[in-house]
Amino acid sequence: MIKRLAAVLAIFFSGGPWAFAGMDFDRGFDVKGALAGADAPEAAAPAGTKGWFSHHDEDKPQPVKEWTVMVYMNGKNDLEVAGLYNLNKMELVGSGDSLNIITETGRMNGQQNDVHFDGDWTGSRRYYVTKDTNEEKIKSKAVQTFDKVDMGDWRHLADFAKWGMKNYPARHYALIIWNHGSGWVTTKAVSKGISYDFETKNHISTPELGMAMKEIGKVDILGYDACLMQMAELVYEVKDNADYIVGSEETIPGLGYPYDAFLPAFASGSRSAGELAAGMVSAYDSFYGSKGKKVTLSAVKVSALPAFMSAFGAWTDALLASGKKPQIKAKFYGAASYADKDNKDLSDFARLASEADPALADSGRAMTDALGAMVVSNTAYKEGYGRDEASHGLAIYLPEQGYNEKYDQLAWARDTKWDDLLKEMKGVSAPGLEFMSGCVKPPEGASLQQLMAYVDCLTNALNAAKP
Repeated sequence: MIKRLAAVLAIFFSGGPWAFAGMDFDRGFDVKGALAGADAPEAAAPAGTKGWFSHHDEDKPQPVKEWTVMVYMNGKNDLEVAGLYNLNKMELVGSGDSLNIITETGRMNGQQNDVHFDGDWTGSRRYYVTKDTNEEKIKSKAVQTFDKVDMGDWRHLADFAKWGMKNYPARHYALIIWNHGSGWVTTKAVSKGISYDFETKNHISTPELGMAMKEIGKVDILGYDACLMQMAELVYEVKDNADYIVGSEETIPGLGYPYDAFLPAFASGSRSAGELAAGMVSAYDSFYGSKGKKVTLSAVKVSALPAFMSAFGAWTDALLASGKKPQIKAKFYGAASYADKDNKDLSDFARLASEADPALADSGRAMTDALGAMVVSNTAYKEGYGRDEASHGLAIYLPEQGYNEKYDQLAWARDTKWDDLLKEMKGVSAPGLEFMSGCVKPPEGASLQQLMAYVDCLTNALNAAKP
């Protein structure tokens, strides 16, 4: 029999009257609409008001297990029902002799897609997840609760992980951040970052994510059950505090990670962090591969980052020195892109750039080889078309038009010349777009409406030409 929560999720994702707003994937988050939104005011919320403890004695030593998997599940938004679904899936596995599974799960009332399952409590609860086959109700005991909490505050994320590591010690740790995600941007914009708390109107920006991981310390695996987070800029921001990073170049569908499929491998206690990170990708591949969804997921080995950075720097220098920048700029439009069209697959763009300027071939090949050594596992599908050969596991900011000055705030921009390249390319025009598209360029003195119609024509033509 189909369980009630699964049935509700099916209704949400079916496109019917209760469907999530916006895109079918990204758990209903309207990425395109949000990307066009203005910056929201920064929320100076405290890390949270602590509630009570029960069913757990902090002073009682806990046994050291092989793995502790910590899942920060911010459901204080339109993802509430997905959070309950995923927590029930975790209970199908449960903690055991060699595995602790702990979550902090947040809820609120009054948001879009508000549901009233499991007592309709609000705030957040920290659970020690135990095995249970009832997918209609959370049976794990809450070991700590918060009446008021800002799950968009990076300090609360750090507090959760440090609490988990202290109270549920293990030889190895995995931290999964579960929520909406939208890539690298540093601002408090509606559309950028991770862990959106609709109640406090706060979220964790990329630099704040780096601050949180520095506060937490090293984890073996950092996973993003959130959209658009597997970018070079984000890997670099947390590079000192994770051995493996699992994330998606594209949006993540509404059902999220298949927790019941990959957690048993953590419980075995016999696999390395690299094997388990790759296993997360393999489980995701099996779960979504037959569903016809546009999905990606990859696992990055951070110890391979220095070699990649060296090759990437040489390739960037070659791009800056190229005398064929207009031809290279034209390739910006053809590279594999995702829900945010300025996120492009790095390897796919390198291939196209070498077509534009053969002098880039050697440095581009060296960079993609180093990238291939860093991406230890990768899966990708096109919407309804099977395997996507253009997605290789790591995206990068490559805007077709303009440049977001907030990019300058990233560690990646500070330590590489990629921002210099993007600023230089901002003023470069790609040749032949009018011929390729059939769009007619307006004459001098044209109205704003005519100019916007021309831009829309080019954009639509280029999008239609992408594989």
